[in-house]
Amino acid sequence: MESPCPRCGCSPAPEADPADRGQLRLRLAQLNSLIASLSAEHERLLAQSDSIVYPVLSLPPEVVSLIFIRCIPSGSPVYPSPIEAPLLLTQICRQWREIAIDTPELWQSIALLDTRSVEVFNSWILRSGSLPLTFSLNCVDPIHAASLLDVCLPHVRRWQDVELALPAGVLRRLDDDFPLLMLRNISLLLRGPFSQDGNLTTTQPITMSNAPLLCSANVATYPDVALELPWTQLTSLTLGRLDPGDCFAILQRCPLLTTLDISITGAATEAESLPLLTLPLLESFTFPSDLSTALPRLRFPRLAHIHIRETVVFGAAHAGALQTLLTHVPAPVARLALTLKYPASPTLEHCLAAVPASLPTLALHCGNAATIAPLLAVLQRPGVLPALARLRIAGGRVFDGDYAEIAAMLRARLGTLHEFVLVVETYGRAEAARDVPRIRAMPRFRALAADGLRMRIEQPVYPVLTALDQGVGT
Repeated sequence: MESPCPRCGCSPAPEADPADRGQLRLRLAQLNSLIASLSAEHERLLAQSDSIVYPVLSLPPEVVSLIFIRCIPSGSPVYPSPIEAPLLLTQICRQWREIAIDTPELWQSIALLDTRSVEVFNSWILRSGSLPLTFSLNCVDPIHAASLLDVCLPHVRRWQDVELALPAGVLRRLDDDFPLLMLRNISLLLRGPFSQDGNLTTTQPITMSNAPLLCSANVATYPDVALELPWTQLTSLTLGRLDPGDCFAILQRCPLLTTLDISITGAATEAESLPLLTLPLLESFTFPSDLSTALPRLRFPRLAHIHIRETVVFGAAHAGALQTLLTHVPAPVARLALTLKYPASPTLEHCLAAVPASLPTLALHCGNAATIAPLLAVLQRPGVLPALARLRIAGGRVFDGDYAEIAAMLRARLGTLHEFVLVVETYGRAEAARDVPRIRAMPRFRALAADGLRMRIEQPVYPVLTALDQGVGT
């Protein structure tokens, strides 16, 4: 063996046998031939794969766009989520992504919370083209809220159905001259500090009067924040956090209301200090029980739907207030909804005693009740709402033994009752499965259904934002 080179320290290459070199060249030639063959097969299979057209990809883009539009839920604005349309549609393939991005109807609705980025909102708005916008902004941080408002203010002409839950200082940037030409529904809810809004004075109102199509408003205000809306043209109004005096002052400016929902705050107001108020077109009225002192000052010639939200425990006094309200309703009441806290049989009996016997539809909600048994006890009594045709009970605990009482109550009312809905609220309880009817209760309900009664027992589903929803791609 030769010694290493004194200069580089490397050993000289061993002399190769000519036969070995021939074998290497032969093997290399074989591999080159195999590579060429595999490359040719790869190209052939790739061309064959590209020639396959999936039926859905053969549809015209216009048809695919219409299908995509059907994937968007109707109603509330869409929360951006990579596992829901429309963002999900952009992740399937390049062709679908292009179609989805070029379909403005997919992007004309969005809801954003504090955690959502301004970039997502801006991208969403730009993709909506020139279509009317439906969006909900909910943000407590003034700086972030201002950034979100900056995105949508240039598109104010396209606002149609808008919910703004933002600090008052940000909402005060809404200018009276903004042309809200498409706006039909507005919700203004104040978040964050209400009195300390930088250099803005607390007397500066939040004004949105240049909205010729506005017909529905949901506003919750505070003592140091004034609102100016085109009240005279509203047909639907939700008022929150107002004392009865301020509430009446606004209602006097709303002659066209057909739907009204009120939540009040502060000390009770003496009825004598309130003006006599008639809402000639009002058909649906939702109010808390602690508005009872103001009810004698209200007149509703066309009222048909009443929903009383409980804020204090119902009793004989509130039953009397309900009776007072009903005496000022010339038209027959078509539907009554009551929300009760801890309803005992006497409490409910007092309330139902004030209701006209001709009432056809009753909805009862007792979310804080331990059991619905008191409701069933009253509804089984002879003479209680004899004309009742539709009954809905929601909330409360429904124990296994209650289903026999439910069936007995329904059987007693079978002559006039046509429809029954029971909503079993779970409130996230692990033992909620106990609340659904057991197999032994089913024969009674089948017999009632066979006799013509329509029944439905359901458990509501509460959507929850998952960790995956927090990371949004565009």
